[in-house]
Amino acid sequence: MAEPHADLPPTLISCDEAGFTGPKLLDDNQPIFAYAAIDLSADKASALVDEIKAKYRIQAPELKSKLLRKRDNWPTIALEVAQRVDGRALVIAADKRLNLGGKAFEYLFEPVLQAKSGLFYHYDLHRFVMNALYRVFFIAGKPVPQLAHELQAFMKSFDPADAPTLFAAAAGEKETSEVLDCVLRFARGYAPTIASQSEHLQADNNQSAKWTLDLTTTCLFSLILHGWGHRHDRLDILCDDSKPLKAMAHVFDGMVGKTIEADLSNGRQEAKIKAHLANPLRFGSSADNPTLQIADVLAGATADVLQHVGEEPYRELYSWVGEHMHAHAMLPVDELIDTRYPGPRVNLAVLNELARRADKGEDPLKGMEDFYAEEFRKVMPQPRGLRALLRTLSRSER
Repeated sequence: MAEPHADLPPTLISCDEAGFTGPKLLDDNQPIFAYAAIDLSADKASALVDEIKAKYRIQAPELKSKLLRKRDNWPTIALEVAQRVDGRALVIAADKRLNLGGKAFEYLFEPVLQAKSGLFYHYDLHRFVMNALYRVFFIAGKPVPQLAHELQAFMKSFDPADAPTLFAAAAGEKETSEVLDCVLRFARGYAPTIASQSEHLQADNNQSAKWTLDLTTTCLFSLILHGWGHRHDRLDILCDDSKPLKAMAHVFDGMVGKTIEADLSNGRQEAKIKAHLANPLRFGSSADNPTLQIADVLAGATADVLQHVGEEPYRELYSWVGEHMHAHAMLPVDELIDTRYPGPRVNLAVLNELARRADKGEDPLKGMEDFYAEEFRKVMPQPRGLRALLRTLSRSER
């Protein structure tokens, strides 16, 4: 059966980023990575670029956020561009240092917990760990700790020798952070499993490994499979020249010439993915593609808005970004580690239990469903009527 609307031209979706530092997630100057994708024809983009340049007397041959940021009226220019493509853009952003915490869970915990990973993802242990590590490592005004640099080095090489503090055979002094102490004990206790599961990712054997910490491919996947693929039957994806995307472009080839559609679970809920690429990813320069110039401005604006939250020049732009932000944005969420709430309290108990098992060399998965259930029973308030009934039953048993 022919694909629907196969005789119609595919929809052009143009993508560009801001804040790119590749696998370097600890860059102080560019803490936010942003990616923007727009549904705009080349002709309409060209007309918009010309109009914006004329109105704001921009002499540069292109609209580039890197240059426009130097102008006092940059927020005004960015807002006008954004409003002109209202409803025809999607943006996604990631705090790079938070992502380091997420990758720590993916490459330290997942190899050990993978047989029952759905259980831990269901209760947000991964989000608890990544947000907790983020808060521990990146206290405002404090230098980035050595352990954070070691984590980054390990997840680029997957060689335990690059992270001696993380994988030290004998623990040193107890960490001041309970979460960090648990993470270190877990990594040390299950180091052989982590190392064996990571061998295939070592950079010497896998050219894609050096991009494991890069966010570009991850963001584009979300924008396509959980975004534009649901809005249009066939897509023509044009990306600004990108080393990581070119290295990973082959992973998108499975969507070419056919519709990919499936229901996937993130451990908590089902989410539908859908996409059909008319051709492999295309790459071009912004000089030759005005659509990429618009995407560049939106990506730059998104990154800046998240670094200037609440500041007057960015308030209207902040609202626009919020309305066009993809649900997969990776930004800190304090509630996920606030132990006044049941979920974080339970996850802290689970993390301590996993660390204890790591110390003892015990099975990390045995009975964890029951452990979660018992911890939730402890922290969840019981209805007053139930408490009274339990007291009555207790007295009658005496």
